[in-house]
Amino acid sequence: MECAVKKHWRPSIAMALSFGFGGMTMVALAIVIWLSFDTAKDNTFALTQEVTEVSFGSIRSHLDNNLNAAASQVTYMAELVHQGLLDPNDEKAITQTIKGALAATPQVRGMSLMRTDGSAVQAGWFDETSFFSRNQKNDNEYRFASILQDASREDGVYWGGIIWIEELKEPHISVFHPIYQGDRFIGAIGAIISISSLSDYINKLDKETGNHTYLLLNRNRVLAHPSLIDMSRSGLSAENPLPTLNQVIDGNLRRIWDEPLYDFTEVLGNGDIKGHAVDSFAGELSFLHTSFSAYGFDDLTLGIYFMEGELEGYYERLYLTGIAALVIALITVVIIFFAGKFIAMPLQRLALTSQQVGQLDLVHTQRLPGSMFRELDTAATAYNSMLGGLKWFENYVPKKLVKQLMETNGEGIISEEREITVMFTDIVSFTPLSESMPATELANLLNHHFDLLGAIIEQEGGTIDKYIGDSVMAFWGAPTQMDDHAKHACKAALRIEQALQEDNRQRKEMGLPAINIRIGIHSGLAVAGNIGAKGRVNYTLIGDTVNTAQRLESLAKEVLANSTETAKTLISAATWNYIKSDSKMETTPKGFFALRGREAETEAYELKNPLKNNVT
Repeated sequence: MECAVKKHWRPSIAMALSFGFGGMTMVALAIVIWLSFDTAKDNTFALTQEVTEVSFGSIRSHLDNNLNAAASQVTYMAELVHQGLLDPNDEKAITQTIKGALAATPQVRGMSLMRTDGSAVQAGWFDETSFFSRNQKNDNEYRFASILQDASREDGVYWGGIIWIEELKEPHISVFHPIYQGDRFIGAIGAIISISSLSDYINKLDKETGNHTYLLLNRNRVLAHPSLIDMSRSGLSAENPLPTLNQVIDGNLRRIWDEPLYDFTEVLGNGDIKGHAVDSFAGELSFLHTSFSAYGFDDLTLGIYFMEGELEGYYERLYLTGIAALVIALITVVIIFFAGKFIAMPLQRLALTSQQVGQLDLVHTQRLPGSMFRELDTAATAYNSMLGGLKWFENYVPKKLVKQLMETNGEGIISEEREITVMFTDIVSFTPLSESMPATELANLLNHHFDLLGAIIEQEGGTIDKYIGDSVMAFWGAPTQMDDHAKHACKAALRIEQALQEDNRQRKEMGLPAINIRIGIHSGLAVAGNIGAKGRVNYTLIGDTVNTAQRLESLAKEVLANSTETAKTLISAATWNYIKSDSKMETTPKGFFALRGREAETEAYELKNPLKNNVT
């Protein structure tokens, strides 16, 4: 019996720490002290580099999200005009659409739709409470000539650099998108983000992180800094829209390019992030910075600086390690058994929570409490910071897509041609509905609508690619191979109809108008994979299959105009071939149609549920 017990016995972490490391510490005291100091140095440098990279990556990600939201809004409005969903001559509709866009992106100060005849509709915020809109007639053609000339040469969104707005006495970053009706260029849509709001955004990040962040243009012009939040006495003008380093009130930042005392190459390595220290009246200043091109600017410098004493926390541990190693070794015999238990408990919690993070179960993953041990407390703090970042990223990156990519061991990331099914949805008569609703109610309506559709799409194995205004694009068959992708897409459409019917019954009881949608579904080949610039990519689809699905959704507006279905669904013959033998799906041929961008006509079918409330 005793042998059997010994055979299955395993030491605990606490026991191993108590007796194993206790004995080794006393025997190899000198070796431990030397190795501890050397390892601490390497670990400190590695941790400093890692923290620096994470900090810069987080700040850059926040900047991208803040600025690219403006690009998304001008793209969205240009597409509305292109699809005929927004009349470029309807001032009221344009103003309401801009108001809704500004509500969704408060960092955008204003937007303007400029026509080739010189007229324009402009709307935006003078301040946090004063909204304005105006219609400029065609006697202002010369004001927009340069913008329209540039827009006519562009195919999509582009950044327009710094624009000085005289009425606001402030510089702004501008972004534009050409507007086409059919193949005819009719104008441009633009949006502006004020330098003060961008600086306020950076200031809020600094309050959260304790950093001193700055963004420079061409090394000498300050593009964003907390001192630029209030520009009432900045002395800037159209001729001098951005302050130089010598014009900002931050005396520390002015010294960034002074003769360095030393650089941080040993600590930071040879990566994109550089650093150096300079002398000042208040002591040493440490600058960390990286250069990049974005938002239409070729030479941007994003950086953080630290005043003397703010970095000592990283390196203080390095010098204390040697003394701590000697003291710990002398008292190990007495307290190591109890210390082992204290150490083991947070390690067990860390192992458990790390496993949950590995499974992307961020909902049930708890933050780690602090520890009396410095290293474990540092690990808990770093882990909690990582968990917080992951929870933020989860809002922007579909967890289901990440899991699928993990299951494919990276194969799903490689761009390749796949047989897939694509779905586009669009709310019927959304523009007049949005005009009658306050921006907050409109945002709540869209969020509820997207929750309703998104849950069904994911339950049917689909992946939501993007939200475009009131539309949803989803696909089946990538990154995970799915033989019955068309069937799942059609089932999702039928279930969406049922869900909308139930939701509309509740809306009717509350005296709210019903929400009806159009759906377009098409199956075919498309390239699936990571698409985008280095450092910012999306897992998405490209190809004619995507365009065809979107145009089927638009075609449903005409072909299914008399349909009484809550979700008027039009599918292509390619999709129909996959589901034609399924008795739970009723289809009606609607004929052949010429879709824009396709030479051959496309046969379309209306999709209905023959057993209205029995989609399983």
